[in-house]
Amino acid sequence: MPLTVNVAGQVKQITLVTSKALWPLFETIINSIQSLEDSNVADKIIQIDAIRSDHAQLMVNGKEELAHFENFVVTDNGNGFNTVNYKSFLEAYTQLKVKKGCKGIGRFLWLKAFEEASVSSKYFENGQWHFREFDFTLAGVLPEQNDKVCTSDDMEQQTIVRLKSFKKPYYESVSYSLESLAKKIIEHCLPYFITGSCPRIILRDSEGESINLNSYYEQTYKDSIHQDMMELKGKQYVLYHMRLTDGVDKHELHLCANSREVKSYQLSSYIPDMKKKLVNGEESYYYVGYLSGEYLDEAVNTERSDFNFSDAPLFDSTNEKEIIGVAVHYIQLYLADELSKIANEKRAQIDMLVKTKRPQYRLLLNRRPEVYEKIPAGLAEDKLDVELYKMQQQWELDTARRKHDIEARVKQDATTDPGFQKLFDEYCENITDLSRASLAEYVAHRKAVLDLFEQALEVDASGKYSKESRIHSIICPMQTTSDEVKFDDMNLWLIDERLAYHQFLASDKKINSISILDSNVDKRMDLAIFDAALSYTADPNDINSITIVELKRPQRNDLATENTDPITQVYDYVTDIKEGKVRKANGRGFGNVQQIAFYCYVIADITPSLEKSAKRAGLVMTQDNEGYFGYNSAIGTYIEVISYDKLLKDAKQRNRVLFDKLFEPKLDDLKHPEVLDH
Repeated sequence: MPLTVNVAGQVKQITLVTSKALWPLFETIINSIQSLEDSNVADKIIQIDAIRSDHAQLMVNGKEELAHFENFVVTDNGNGFNTVNYKSFLEAYTQLKVKKGCKGIGRFLWLKAFEEASVSSKYFENGQWHFREFDFTLAGVLPEQNDKVCTSDDMEQQTIVRLKSFKKPYYESVSYSLESLAKKIIEHCLPYFITGSCPRIILRDSEGESINLNSYYEQTYKDSIHQDMMELKGKQYVLYHMRLTDGVDKHELHLCANSREVKSYQLSSYIPDMKKKLVNGEESYYYVGYLSGEYLDEAVNTERSDFNFSDAPLFDSTNEKEIIGVAVHYIQLYLADELSKIANEKRAQIDMLVKTKRPQYRLLLNRRPEVYEKIPAGLAEDKLDVELYKMQQQWELDTARRKHDIEARVKQDATTDPGFQKLFDEYCENITDLSRASLAEYVAHRKAVLDLFEQALEVDASGKYSKESRIHSIICPMQTTSDEVKFDDMNLWLIDERLAYHQFLASDKKINSISILDSNVDKRMDLAIFDAALSYTADPNDINSITIVELKRPQRNDLATENTDPITQVYDYVTDIKEGKVRKANGRGFGNVQQIAFYCYVIADITPSLEKSAKRAGLVMTQDNEGYFGYNSAIGTYIEVISYDKLLKDAKQRNRVLFDKLFEPKLDDLKHPEVLDH
């Protein structure tokens, strides 16, 4: 008699991902357990033979490595394929064992992952022994009557299910280890082991290795199991807690239905502090939880591979998020001591980083203390910095969304709503806080730049000073113009705060790549900065001042010759511009540049050769003896020669008050009690 469903079509409709490759085997084992539940035999036993492929490969040491599992044979002494059970097998979606959570399609999973299956069964029925055997393939043709009456009186109940020729890629996703297979079987059938209703199960492979799963459970799992009773919307659940020292590599929560595991969740996605092993005294372990309950039994899908929470017959308002949320709450309570220790260590790590290196996030931690919980524990400093940056960006995004809510209410004329004023006040407070945080970030950036600049002035391991290009790049990226570089990448404030506000800048560009000029001119200014005269004219293209910066390598002592004298070089640049040799990119001149203010900066260490050049140019030494200044009336330019030490010292001094406020705040200045608590 053919099955009442197209087997090939039914198998094609079933989804079985490779991570669930062993589920056909699990279904077979569950069938054996349930068959033994209905049996009266005294010694209930299931034997699982995991037969490896004959195609083993040799390892480097000459030994054969373990081969993939190719076939599985499950033998039990339950009631077997008697008339009632065989008739149920012939009927797709049978309701025979619906109370046990069976969906009536488990056998179709056999043919999803294996080429074929065969069954042989000895059973006692109507006072006689019977023997039945058949092959189950995609053809799906089985006789209605295929049993034989046996005359022997010494027969025993026995049913053997053979799953043959594990399909690729399913077999490739299964570990070679027999112990790993044992753990997966136990964990899938864990509720049976926990309740003590599991029959004796022996697992062995074709290499002679054997594992008693009941003993293995007693030795490895049992002592670590605790349980909590949960209730959600009138439904009862049981959450089993386990601490496993080996065999797993992450913390997980498993949802079970009808005494078997169905779906797993990685707990680090819900509890950020559960990224690594937890520690209790000298023991380190991974947490594994199993949640079962009547509602989950009702909501499991046909293949028992997922849950249809929205289609559940009762209390369909209970969704997956709510169930996981309650379970996670109980897990946090169960692991309170370990998680509290991790949280305290993480908090101290975050506070230390923010206090010493990233003070721009102080306000973030003040206003959003939940950041401590959301950031995973055990991160390296660079990754922790990234997480704090993400949280800062999320704060800004949330504030922007609040702005849109305000605008929407204004359009709806809902400003009289009592909640509007609260929303508006919160938005204004966040804007103020974010502005302060942004300023803190900028101040921290300045300190980092100064630290980098100071390092660039030191000698390296070989006793050499940095090249001019390194120092130049810190002040402003080379081979760029202000149209090509971000504002935050220019650190002109190191020289003069006013230089940050300019119309156009060229850094280490040949003059003829900036504008059209005399063909004989082929010079390169380190920095040329053009300032628009917005205060004096309506034309934003008019130039108010031009600043030229010339940088030299630290401790360079050959700056007094005609070709190397930086003072002469900047004077020549000014002369070229005034004589019209330099024009705008559109080919037109700069207008009457004779009245434009020129500022020239020579930045270099005051070596004897530079000192000689400065005196020859008639410049005056500064009061601190770290530079020279003067005005050349013949050329019409103000000039400063600044030593690197002076540049660094002055920049630090200008920023000192900002650094003091940010990096060493005084408790009396902190206005918020929650900060004082920290």
